[in-house]
Amino acid sequence: MGLDIAAGPNGHLPLNFGWRGAFKKVKIAGGPYDFFPHETKGAFGVCVRAERVDPSKVDLHLPIGDFSVPRDAAEVRRVIVETLRVALKGHDVYVGCMGGWGRTGLFLALLAKAAGVKDPVRYVREHYSKRAVETKEQQQYVEHFDVGPLPRDMFVAAWRNRFFEAFGLR
Repeated sequence: MGLDIAAGPNGHLPLNFGWRGAFKKVKIAGGPYDFFPHETKGAFGVCVRAERVDPSKVDLHLPIGDFSVPRDAAEVRRVIVETLRVALKGHDVYVGCMGGWGRTGLFLALLAKAAGVKDPVRYVREHYSKRAVETKEQQQYVEHFDVGPLPRDMFVAAWRNRFFEAFGLR
């Protein structure tokens, strides 16, 4: 697993699920959405920009205006769950906007928060890019976003996927 894009994504965000990541580890690529290799088998694209979106090249779309934040928390939760579900099944996941920093960093931080990371903005800046989460509004959005039972649900999903993989039940 791991998208290898010639033009290169801005980075990869490692996420660990389960006790010390023992149950499942995933890596999510991020960058400008135009670099997503949609023709690559098994690759899954999450576009988080509101402008210039070709629906035929997007698996999930969460429209966020440039330098802004999402407006529909229920839709954000749905996209987080679907993105992590796909990643936990072993698919390569690519998240992107125009430049791959602000909105991409925001969404990656929300994924990290859903994975149980205590300080997701700092984590994304350390492991993906120092430029991630560009605005104070984006930082506050991540800080105040309620992931609810998502960390527990993702832990269970990771354990279930690992169990099925270990016994060849998939």
